[in-house]
Amino acid sequence: MENQLTDITKDLFLGGKLSLLQPKKGFRAGLDSVLLAAAVNAKSGDKVFEIGSGVGTVLFCLMSRISGLKATAIEIMNEYHSLSLINAKQNNFKANLILGDFLKDQKLKQESFDQIFFNPPYYPIHNYKISGNKLLEIAHIEYPGILKKLLSYALKRCKPYGYITLIHRPARLPEILSILTNGSGDIKIQPIVSSHFQISSRVIIRARKSAKGETKLFNPISLYKNSDKSGLKKQYTSKIQEILKKGKALNF
Repeated sequence: MENQLTDITKDLFLGGKLSLLQPKKGFRAGLDSVLLAAAVNAKSGDKVFEIGSGVGTVLFCLMSRISGLKATAIEIMNEYHSLSLINAKQNNFKANLILGDFLKDQKLKQESFDQIFFNPPYYPIHNYKISGNKLLEIAHIEYPGILKKLLSYALKRCKPYGYITLIHRPARLPEILSILTNGSGDIKIQPIVSSHFQISSRVIIRARKSAKGETKLFNPISLYKNSDKSGLKKQYTSKIQEILKKGKALNF
């Protein structure tokens, strides 16, 4: 591992059920990762695949909730991949954890999955202040064309009537939907509200390959109690606490 990974923390998720090593100065998984895992509607026996798995937070949160999954994940950064191997062993998870580029890995071209999910980079490069911390930038910077590549790849590798799930910023919905509607349907959009202004900061999108159902926009879910009252200390709603502390599913 490189020098950027000399500082590592051990962090607890799902009320302490899951213990994961993360780089102190790189991308650190948190609320988005847990919410994404909660939104994946897998069942025991499903073949699941995460693109850009980092240290394994999303995948291992999902595996904590649902046993018997046939899990595969790919991560391009060796630093994160190495920690994911340790995290899998320490939490007694069996998964095929691949080091590589999802667009170039030849073995994956022979695979198809019931569930594909990912937490892509959110920030366009022209809006991002480059710091030189590649462990952070690889997870944060959205280079031109990468979102389309991720979605198109997911559509290819997903089984007919399987699911693709991702979390992103609301501003990217038009592009996401324009790609997903060409090959999938029954698209469900779950906005997440995190401020007292009731403006969604994230959306979780789930699409079903080959399906013909209409796109559905659900009522927003508030992260915090009293989200309409400024100046109050933020406390998670009971629904969000059940996801964060007990690993419950986010059904929509």
